[in-house]
Amino acid sequence: MKISNIFLVAAGMLPFILVSCNEKNELDYNIMTGNTLYAPENGAEIDLTTGVVTTFEWAPSVAEDNGYVGYEVLFDTPDGDFSNPVATYASALTGSQTNLSMSATDLNSVAGAAGIPVAGTGSFKWTVRASKGVGGSVYTQINELTVTRQNAMSPLPEAVTLGGAAVEDPENGIAMVPSPGIDKEAALEGTFECYTRLTDGEFTVTDDQGRFYTLNADGSVTNTGTAVSSTMPDGAGLYRLLIQFNGMVWTAQKISKVELQAASSDVLGGNGYEGNDWKMYFPVEYQGKGVWAIFDYENTQSLKKDGNGGYTAGDTRHRFNMTMEDGSVIYLGTESALGTEYSVDYMKVHLYTDATIGNADWDKTWNFLSGDCGRAFDGYLYMNGDNEAGTFYHEYIFK
Repeated sequence: MKISNIFLVAAGMLPFILVSCNEKNELDYNIMTGNTLYAPENGAEIDLTTGVVTTFEWAPSVAEDNGYVGYEVLFDTPDGDFSNPVATYASALTGSQTNLSMSATDLNSVAGAAGIPVAGTGSFKWTVRASKGVGGSVYTQINELTVTRQNAMSPLPEAVTLGGAAVEDPENGIAMVPSPGIDKEAALEGTFECYTRLTDGEFTVTDDQGRFYTLNADGSVTNTGTAVSSTMPDGAGLYRLLIQFNGMVWTAQKISKVELQAASSDVLGGNGYEGNDWKMYFPVEYQGKGVWAIFDYENTQSLKKDGNGGYTAGDTRHRFNMTMEDGSVIYLGTESALGTEYSVDYMKVHLYTDATIGNADWDKTWNFLSGDCGRAFDGYLYMNGDNEAGTFYHEYIFK
């Protein structure tokens, strides 16, 4: 009898349970927000140039169904109301935690979005939004931060273009190349370079984010709100231009000449091509837009006497040398060994100075395949990204 009554009571209560569950489901998106921000405290000052990691912490919110709550940290300008925040970041573990650790680089980006200039000091606000996937509730407490920005663009450019009347192609501009570095040292992220001719006129610098820059006479770079023209202090010429956006500095060197250097141990031993010196230099002429070329190069330096009155494959070591107007030299050579073909990787051009070239007569040099020794060719040196390697590169067109 008691068991029966239990089932009867349970059956009688089922509609109420179902109604109660339905009513509960209607409350699924309701959240009681924590409304308290723990850190950084209101008025905190952060120097991002130190590379410090900043951790944001706040009180948890509770869903009325005791279910999952997600969190976002909202950032806005001092006079903003968070209806359209300048930046939004999910909290740790894909938004599930009541904390968020941000790198100096990320917080530098937020500062930039809030209108604080590069290397400048300014303020912005932060708070938290709690949600269950739809809508959300913003915490009532709002804290203000004062930060000193890094002397770097954030985000860093992924593409940079020179424009204006002074460049070789005013209509399309001249693309700079992400710098591969020099002396076996990778360039800092956000470093670009190009090899180009500039006239006495003005030029502009812009990036893929639509940001403009001016190159100052003291070697610093300024991010400007609109296009501001720059000029070269040393006037018109053929330049190697280097801009570092992770530091906001620039340098430029005038290029005096580029030569193909061919050295032969066979000539030193008395078995080289008749009439050749053991080390020879051949001019490589600028063609435009970062391209140099040597035409109808006879390539006899790669031959040696075969003992029968003829010639055969000999010492083929060669390299490009770029001499600057100040007399310094950048050696354009290889880091690889020749295989069975001229691979793209082998034909890439790497930059060296006196500090790392080793023996400037022989080191960091390319070689020809034995079947190409003595074959004339046209040679092209690409100090741009407009080639199959996408970076500094060279090729031979044998005849």
